[in-house]
Amino acid sequence: MPKKKGAHLGFDDRCEIEDMLKEGASFREIARKLEVSPTTVSNEVRLNRVLFKPKAMPQKAQARCAKYRGCTKVALCPLCSSRAAACKRCGMKRCWDICREFDPHTCKRRERAPFVCSKCDKRAYCTFEKARYVASKAQAAHDARLSAAHAGIACEPGELEDMVGKVKGLLSQGQSLQAIWLTHRSEFPVCERTFYNYMDKGVMGLANIELPKKVKHAPRKEWADGKPKMDLAGRTYADWLALPDDLKLLTVQVDCVEGLRRNSKCILTLHFVRLFFQLFILLENKDQAHVKAALDAVEAYCEGVFEDVFPVMLGDRGSEFLDFAKIETGAGGSRRTRMFYCDPVKPGQKGACEKNHVELRKILPKGTDFDALTFNDVAEACSHVNSYPRPGQGAAPIRLASLTLPANLLESLGVHAVPPDDVIMTPRLLGL
Repeated sequence: MPKKKGAHLGFDDRCEIEDMLKEGASFREIARKLEVSPTTVSNEVRLNRVLFKPKAMPQKAQARCAKYRGCTKVALCPLCSSRAAACKRCGMKRCWDICREFDPHTCKRRERAPFVCSKCDKRAYCTFEKARYVASKAQAAHDARLSAAHAGIACEPGELEDMVGKVKGLLSQGQSLQAIWLTHRSEFPVCERTFYNYMDKGVMGLANIELPKKVKHAPRKEWADGKPKMDLAGRTYADWLALPDDLKLLTVQVDCVEGLRRNSKCILTLHFVRLFFQLFILLENKDQAHVKAALDAVEAYCEGVFEDVFPVMLGDRGSEFLDFAKIETGAGGSRRTRMFYCDPVKPGQKGACEKNHVELRKILPKGTDFDALTFNDVAEACSHVNSYPRPGQGAAPIRLASLTLPANLLESLGVHAVPPDDVIMTPRLLGL
């Protein structure tokens, strides 16, 4: 459902609509699931559906005109060499290519709810253009409309000319744009920020050199996706390498494992490198707040020894881990751990954690619906993965962990030892 009332539908909502339409659900059922109005769902499908022609559509069907039956058009060609009674019966040229009144004949059922052909009983042999709803293309269409709505100049030419004239005069007197807008805000059709945007587009007749403050400040460095780079000084992978060997050995590598694209739930993984042991914690959402809440719960389960169990943590630069201040700060306000980050696009720097995900994927393969998982499901998967003996490790990870980690931590997370012959490493474990 949208994050708040009146907000736009998101990609997850559109995936839900696509899946439910394929199942033949009505707009009311979909709206009830997404907690929106049926009209919202109807407009979404009608505006963002995709039309396509069947691969085997005959040429005659493609050119079918809605006015064919009553059409009496003649002499569409300047020099007619055919003796046909009407142009529609001409064997020399196709009337639909030259007639200005050609009106493509469309399926009337397609223009009624649900506006797509996924459950139409004539779909297999219908020769009309078909319609279907695809979440990815619907999202792209929505984003394009949203972008177009904010493009261009949102004021009349006369208003723009008066505003530029006024601003130029005051700039020549040494005033800043901030001062001009404080005084004349009610007179101008746009805000100060929009004026800057119009200047960047080159429609104001002004140059940045005329704004002394703007040319003094260099633009901020940004990622390729437009997000400002975070200051991770002292927390980079190079800083982690500089730690003493005993601290590096005690490092806990953190990551998140995801299910389907539309899923909100994910699994937080905490990998103890020295023990070859990995904890799995189900998160309701993949965001900073839920990661913080999960670590706070783990701190409570550790009963005062969290700093000894998690002295150093190493993760990737996913947005859910970037709030290092909250991760490092315990429930009492004191620092409980030290957080470091791998270099961009270098998952191999926490390779032990990534390697252990292979074992989890045997039970929860890619394409698994994580929203259907429960706390007990994840605890059971964690127990079997860590009770699975590995070549070269001597004992199963759970045996080493039970001797080192707080007993209350494992008990609270539902992790227990499984006899080697009872270990199941397939989706059958959870009935998937």
